[in-house]
Amino acid sequence: MSAADEDLADFAVNRALASGASYAEAYLLNEKSSSIAIEQGVFNGAAATESSGMRVRLIKKGRLFTFSTNVLSKEGIEASLRRASLFKGNSIVLSREKVRRANYKAKQKKSFDSENPAEDLAEYDRQLAKNKLVRYRSMYLGYGISNSYFTNSDGTKIRATLPSISSFFSLILKSGSETRQRFLQYGGVGGYELFDLDKIGGEIEQEVKNLANVMSKGVSLSKSKLAEIRNVVVSPEISGIAVHESIGHPNEADRVFGREAAQAGTSYLNGSNLGMQIGSGAVNIVDDPTIEGAYGFYLYDDEGVMAGPKLIVKDGMQNELLLNREYAGMLGRKSNGSARSSDYSVEPIIRMSNTYLKPGNADFEDLIEEAGSGVYIKSFTEWNIDDTRSFAKYQGNEAYLIERGSIGKPVKNFSLEVSTFNFWKSVRLVDNEFKLYLGTCGKGEPEQGVPVTMGGAAALLSFGE
Repeated sequence: MSAADEDLADFAVNRALASGASYAEAYLLNEKSSSIAIEQGVFNGAAATESSGMRVRLIKKGRLFTFSTNVLSKEGIEASLRRASLFKGNSIVLSREKVRRANYKAKQKKSFDSENPAEDLAEYDRQLAKNKLVRYRSMYLGYGISNSYFTNSDGTKIRATLPSISSFFSLILKSGSETRQRFLQYGGVGGYELFDLDKIGGEIEQEVKNLANVMSKGVSLSKSKLAEIRNVVVSPEISGIAVHESIGHPNEADRVFGREAAQAGTSYLNGSNLGMQIGSGAVNIVDDPTIEGAYGFYLYDDEGVMAGPKLIVKDGMQNELLLNREYAGMLGRKSNGSARSSDYSVEPIIRMSNTYLKPGNADFEDLIEEAGSGVYIKSFTEWNIDDTRSFAKYQGNEAYLIERGSIGKPVKNFSLEVSTFNFWKSVRLVDNEFKLYLGTCGKGEPEQGVPVTMGGAAALLSFGE
C-alpha cells in the first residue's frame, strides 16, 4: 500500500470534517488472493484476484453515515461524500477510545510465491485417490495477503499486513453398504508453512480409518439405551461448535439488543439478565483475537481499537459482551475490539474471532474414567440451533461408547439434543487439551463471512435424571 493511498484516506477524513462532521474515519484495504480447486483428480478452477477500496464513516449532527468506493481518487471520495449527504443516517454515540498508533505484520515463515501450491495439492490428491475407502474427494486451497490502513479524526492510525491460507477437504467414504461424509479445514494467519501436507495428510488418513471403523463395527443404540445415558464426553470439536453457536453469538451485543432479530434471530440474553448463570463453575469461555497464527487473528479491530482476550463466561457466569464502539457507547462502556468487516465495502459489525472453552486441569483419560459409562463424541456431521440460541442438536459422526471408564465400541449416528443451559450447567470436568478448528462465520445484511476458529478443551457433561 503506497503513501499516496494513505494520503487519500487522510484526505477523506479531513474532507468529512470540513463538511461538518464531528467524527470521521477511513479504512483502506488492498487484498491479493489466489485459489485452486481439485475435484476427483480434475482441476476444477483457479483464480487470482486483487482488489482495493476505501470505506469512510462519519458522524454529522449525531447521525452515522457509511459509504465505500473503489475509485481511489480525490474526485471519487468527493463524489461519495456528496452521495452520503443525501441519506438520513442513523443516530449514534460512539464510545471514547484511546488514540492508537501501530504498524503490525503477521509472521510468514514461507512465502506463497516461493512454493508450488497447485502441484502440491495435485500430488496429495493422487495419494488420496489410492485409498479405496475414499469414494469422493474435493479439495480447495485459498491464500493471499491483505494490507490495511485505518485512520480517524481522533488521531488513531493503524497499519496491518496479514497473510493467510485456508485449505478445505470434502470426503465421502464408503465401507460395505454405509457411507460417511467429512469436511476438514486447515490453515490460519501466516504463510505457506500452515499448509503442511505431511501433517494434514496424516490427520486425514487417521480420520478415514476411524470413520471406516465406525461404519464397519459401530453399534446403533436403542431408544431405551439412549435414555439411560447420563454422561457425555465432548471433544474440542464439539465443545468448539457449542461455544461458537450457543455462547459466542448470544453474547454479541447487537444481537442481544435486537439489531439482528429479523436476520438471524435474537439471544437468550437481554438488558435485564446480563450476569446470569449459564454454566457450571468449570466453564470459562474466551474470545481472543491475539492468538498468533489463528485464523481469526488481529491486534486492532476495524474501528482502530486494540484487541485482547474477552472472558465471555467466567466460572459459569455471563461476564462480558462482545462490543464495538456503537454498543459500548450505548452502554457507557469501552469497546473491547470486536468490530470486524469482511471487506472495505461493508460496515464493521460485532464479530467473534478465536472463541474457545478454556482448558482445565484434568487429563483426557480423567474425563473418560470419571464418566464411567456413557458416550464420547469426537466429531460431528451437522448441528442445529434455534433463533434464541437456547436449544441445539449436535449430530455425532465419530463417537464411542464409554464402558467401565474406558473407550469402547464405536457408536453410529449418536446425537446430542440439549438446551444451552443444560449443556453448560452439566459440565463437570474440563481437560487440559487445547485445539482450535477453522470456520467462516456468516452474519449481517448483506452477509459477511469472516475467518474464525473455535474449540479449546474437551469436557465431561453429566446430566441428571
